[in-house]
Amino acid sequence: MALWYYEDYIPHYRLGLEIKETLFLGNSQYQKIQVVVSYLYGKVLLLDDIVQTTEKDEFMYHEMLIHPALLTHPQPEKILIVGGGDGGASREVLKHPVKKVKLVDIDAAVIEVSRKYLPKLGNWNDRRLEVLVEDAVKYLALSDEIYDVIVMDSTDPLPSGTAEPLFSKDFFQSAYDHLSDNGVLVSQIEPPFFQPEREQRHWESLKMFPLVKIYWGLVPTYPGGIWTYMIASKGRDPETSFKKLLFSTRYYTPEIHRAAFVLPPFMQERLSKKL
Repeated sequence: MALWYYEDYIPHYRLGLEIKETLFLGNSQYQKIQVVVSYLYGKVLLLDDIVQTTEKDEFMYHEMLIHPALLTHPQPEKILIVGGGDGGASREVLKHPVKKVKLVDIDAAVIEVSRKYLPKLGNWNDRRLEVLVEDAVKYLALSDEIYDVIVMDSTDPLPSGTAEPLFSKDFFQSAYDHLSDNGVLVSQIEPPFFQPEREQRHWESLKMFPLVKIYWGLVPTYPGGIWTYMIASKGRDPETSFKKLLFSTRYYTPEIHRAAFVLPPFMQERLSKKL
């Protein structure tokens, strides 16, 4: 008998994966954590029954989350990753000649499970990486460190979830205050089809930045298959002013970077109403 996992993303919309086996199932202080082996995507990490990443297509998400921001900043040295406990975001950041990467995730269990069951996802032994198990809201409020790039790689901002405070205007203001003069902040903002109100909320919350733009990429296992990101810059325009990539990638290219900022009319119309 076939064994299926289903994710009820929104009312009337469900995603399904046929799975071979469950490698881990448990609960941390904050959420349900599960690792399964699927037929199509290999190992899959789920938090509260929502797919976070898969072995087969994680590179598409992580490369598009990281490289546009790191290549926009003229000389990124200190990077803060909020969330990112699976290790994929920090792995991509560490491909750049940065000096220090600080990963702040509230849930130690996510880090531990990812390191054990998805070991190829992260680059945990790089000496430039420091991992802190803390609430990122409290961490920034008490910290006086300044970063060149801040990456928001948290779970979705669900009302009952731990990530909700990370998408507030107060937190984005705190992030802005902890960025250098040419600082860049980047965040995933989910698919463009289903919940445009979240896009609106992000846009409104980032108005302290002089430049805010939306770009997109493909992630087959995420709802709709198209995922959007919001990038905010104190300095350079991420659409037109970005450095040359000096290493090989599996998804990101300079051509895809430029194309990612070309939005379809229905998204342009939404943005024009916000401006």
